[in-house]
Amino acid sequence: METICSILGYIMSDQVTFIFFELLFLLFIVIAVWRNSRFKRSGGSVKRDQKTWNYFYLAYGIASVIMIQIISVSDWGKGYKVIISVANIGLLLYVTFFNGWFRNKIIGVIIKSQEMREGGGVIREEVKVTDKSDNEIEYK
Repeated sequence: METICSILGYIMSDQVTFIFFELLFLLFIVIAVWRNSRFKRSGGSVKRDQKTWNYFYLAYGIASVIMIQIISVSDWGKGYKVIISVANIGLLLYVTFFNGWFRNKIIGVIIKSQEMREGGGVIREEVKVTDKSDNEIEYK
């Protein structure tokens, strides 16, 4: 039992989890760059509106706070935290604002979350909603 606890303690140590987090983040960056190169070859283009850019700002803000918090609370990497933080935030900036594949993934998550229904019950006949053009829609 003591051996299992010591193995779990090592696996959950800052050194191992921090390295795992960094390797996972770098793998994500490599996949995003590769997918974006395939995405660019498709030839399509989109002009994003301000509402969509606000989603990108939100995603970047949330992800950068989480990333910096992970780096700052870790005991591992002392003496290198500034360069690690700058590199990670720079890579995050790239994928959030300049990588079309990842931006489409952000929009996909937003759309799916907006399409979710609360509760899971049946919509009753008296419930009415409006669509994007403020037309009333009845559910029966």
